[in-house]
Order: sequence, then structure tokens, then C-alpha cells
Amino acid sequence: MADDLIQFDGGVLVADMVQEGTITDASDLTQYPIEDGSFISDHMVRQPQTLSLTLVQTETPIAETTGFARAVQALSYAARTDGTQPGQAPIRQSEFRPAPLLALSGAIQSLLFGGGPAKEVQWTGLRSDLPVTQKSLQVHVLAANAPVARVNAFHGALLNLMVTATPVIVTLKGASYTDLVLISVARTDSKGQVGSASFAVQLKQIATVTTKTVKLPPVPAAKAPKEQAKPTEQTSAQQHQKLTSIALQLSQGIGLQE
Repeated sequence: MADDLIQFDGGVLVADMVQEGTITDASDLTQYPIEDGSFISDHMVRQPQTLSLTLVQTETPIAETTGFARAVQALSYAARTDGTQPGQAPIRQSEFRPAPLLALSGAIQSLLFGGGPAKEVQWTGLRSDLPVTQKSLQVHVLAANAPVARVNAFHGALLNLMVTATPVIVTLKGASYTDLVLISVARTDSKGQVGSASFAVQLKQIATVTTKTVKLPPVPAAKAPKEQAKPTEQTSAQQHQKLTSIALQLSQGIGLQE
């Protein structure tokens, strides 16, 4: 499955086989009630795209990868030589039609096939009179350089993508699905399949937004407020002189009125 993979920032996660794949696209209609209690559709809202995959991972990869090297193993097996072997069989030189043959009695069939001169025939097959020979079959396999646990490592990588909510890109059958995050991972180890496991993975599309930076015009410098003139502080002598002057003016004004 060279085209089936989960790509994320920093690496690619490839399973040995995609057993099942389901892509779901859905939309909802927003509705609001009116006076009679019925609902009126307003507009359609697109729901996030979801992917449900069943991935199969084994301890031995199907293609050459890191940690595995191609090796040749020879398998031997016993075989007999093919040949032509002559023999004799009694055949009656008679002409008959095949259809009525089924209706003939056993005595007549014995007369036709059981007697007559023996004819020399030959047939081809395994010669039982020849000795048994050993043949070799070469098989190319991938052998691990060190003990590996591909199933557990694959499971751990899926869990890490789910816990960290890492956005991924899934390529399935030549189509790419972007902005996906893993929301669930279920592992199944079937009976009798020790070296493999299946993973039911669900992914959901997330909404992304693009930010834009706008350069604002420069802000004019603020002017400092004008300082108000503070009243001059008078000394106690000045205040006494001012009060004396006011009292004198008042006394003079009173004298003039009299």
C-alpha cells in the first residue's frame, strides 16, 4: 500500500494494509420554529469530514524498510520425474453412437469394452519406476537485523498522534484528505494471528483559519497639556498686611458714612 499513508509534520506512518476505509461527508440544515409549531429551514451547514479506517500491521513488512534486509532462503522438496509410460488396454473396434450407449445393458457394454484385441496405448504422468529426486526452491524474504516490535511501535505512533492532536494528511486510493486529527484508536489482536493486529482508526476534519497582518498608519504624538499657573503662595507677613489694609479700608468707609 505505497499510496495509503498518514503524513504529518515530521514523518509518515505507513500500514501494511488498509482493510477497510469509509469517508463520510454530511451537512445539517439549520431550522427555526414559527407560530404554528412547524420548522422552517434556514440554510445548510457543512459538517466536518470524517474518515474511518481499519489498518493492519504485521511484524514483518511487505516492502523493504529500515531494520529489515532482503535475504534468500532455499526450500527443498522431493519430486518424481515426469515421463511417458507405455501400456496395453483391451479396446473393441466397433462403431456406436454415444447417445444410445447409456441405454445398453451391462452384458452388451461388457461385450463392447471387455473383449477384443489388446491395443498398445501410452499415457503421460509421474513415472513411479524412476527414483525420487530432491529439488530446491529459492524464496526472497525480509529478515530483521535485530528484534523488532512493529505492531506495538505502530500502535504507539497512532496514540501519540491522537493525544497531541497533530493535524495529519491521509492519502487513500490516490486521494488526499487534509486537516484531519485522530479522535479514536481501537486495537484488535485476533486469535491465531500473533504476528499481526488490526487498528480501527477514526479521523475528523478540523476547521482552520488564515490570519492576516495589516499595517496601521502611525499614531500622532499626543500633545502635553498646558500647565495652569499656580497661585503664588503668600507669606504670613504678607497675609497680615493684606488683612490690615482691608480692615483699614472698612473703617474708613464706616467713618465716611457717619
